[in-house]
Amino acid sequence: MKMKITKTLAIAATAGALVSLGLAGCSSSKDTSASCGTSSGSVSDSIKATGAVGKAPKVSFEKKLTTKTTQKSTIVKGKGSLVKAGQPVVFQVSLYDGATGKKATATDYTSSGTYLVAGKGESLNALSEGLVCSHVGDRIAIAGSAKDSTNGQGISQYKIGAKDSVVFVADILKAFPAKATGTAEKPVAGESTVKVAKNGTPTITVSKATPPTTLKATTLIKGSGSKVAKGDSIMVQYTGAVYKTGTVFDSSWAKKQPFVATLTTGSIIPGWVDGLSGKTVGSQVLLTIPPKEGYGSNAQTGIPADSTLVFVVDILGKVS
Repeated sequence: MKMKITKTLAIAATAGALVSLGLAGCSSSKDTSASCGTSSGSVSDSIKATGAVGKAPKVSFEKKLTTKTTQKSTIVKGKGSLVKAGQPVVFQVSLYDGATGKKATATDYTSSGTYLVAGKGESLNALSEGLVCSHVGDRIAIAGSAKDSTNGQGISQYKIGAKDSVVFVADILKAFPAKATGTAEKPVAGESTVKVAKNGTPTITVSKATPPTTLKATTLIKGSGSKVAKGDSIMVQYTGAVYKTGTVFDSSWAKKQPFVATLTTGSIIPGWVDGLSGKTVGSQVLLTIPPKEGYGSNAQTGIPADSTLVFVVDILGKVS
């Protein structure tokens, strides 16, 4: 699907794909360093960062910092919810080469931040696993091993060597549920049906009825959060299929990364803007989108021209 995706994570683009959706991890509501998340150690404890959470920090540590085992220390303790594996997390982050002490890259600390899914990932694993069992509002320091930080490949763009440890200082701003969390609604007769796996992944069975000529937006699970409005940026999970064939052409679940959608025409297709506006956070919405509110006569990868589309969208929360 060629909806325009707004991402602010520069380091993820540099180091590869965003992290996998980790389903294993901390399930406790208590934060105990012995049993939950990445443990602290003398190396991570040696990393210092000053300044307000959410603002660019002043970071210091000894040059030639190295660790064979990734460690995490909490510099500032937040008062927000505990982050569990599988949750999308929005944060600001600065990244340093442990060997030289030089800053490699950072988010800009003026926008809403960037995001990863907490838990074991395919890249930036030291960072994504370090988010688990932190709290919203925390500032954390991660001393990442070369293997956990860059898959032992380094980042040539920033002159980080294959054997270099990496320092991450991350400010955790928001965390979202991994899937829709509301109350199931009664299905509408004649519409496509959705079966949801335990982890939230939907399977769509497309209706055999004649496709509608107007947009249909049906709430399958009704969330208890606030309403989203045009102009909002929202964190979602989605699967999209072609109405005529039932063929899935795109899925954030399959890619193991959620999607930040800005509800403005030109950023995403009109059917998403009109169909999701007014729905509540925590909801799962079935969108049946006629061509005029989808891609019209413009064929896309996996989408023939003049296709009616079916989407299942979980609204996880507002990013901004």
